[in-house]
Amino acid sequence: MNSLLVYYKYQKEIKTGDHLGFRGKGVIGWLIRKFSKGEINHSAIALRLRYVGLDKRRFTVEALDHGIEFHMLSRRLQNYQGEVWWYPLKEEYDEVRYLVAEWMLDNVDVPYDYRSLFKQAVSKVSSDANKLFCSESCNFAWVNAGIDTGFPLCEKAPTPADIDKFDIFKDKIRIL
Repeated sequence: MNSLLVYYKYQKEIKTGDHLGFRGKGVIGWLIRKFSKGEINHSAIALRLRYVGLDKRRFTVEALDHGIEFHMLSRRLQNYQGEVWWYPLKEEYDEVRYLVAEWMLDNVDVPYDYRSLFKQAVSKVSSDANKLFCSESCNFAWVNAGIDTGFPLCEKAPTPADIDKFDIFKDKIRIL
């Protein structure tokens, strides 16, 4: 089991709309990194709910094998086999963080886009909001909030390796 001490050190600073980059130890993760030529193989969006009792908790909304899912971040990290980085959005995007969350939550249960994931290994694929893979869903959320990621919707979908290079974040911090 991974130690969550580093995560708990930064937990209070993680805000809605921030990116979480995962580097898994499995074969699928290795293949994604190999074909995308990147260090991470999975992307997620952090979410902070502002309700009494939940304001200290952090959540993640991410495209996984059953579609876009909502999870408590500490539980997601607890048994994760690999490394995770937190990419804080720059302050200039603070006013649109709620729009990132709104888009992700509105799209919970949108099916996972396996076909595009495998096509992405050969060449970039066009974004399609009817089915989404992880980095594609994150990009949709940021762009719909008015954040220029460099990957306009309905053009080419980014890989997690592309997101690692976006100029919308402060320096990334390893939290697991």
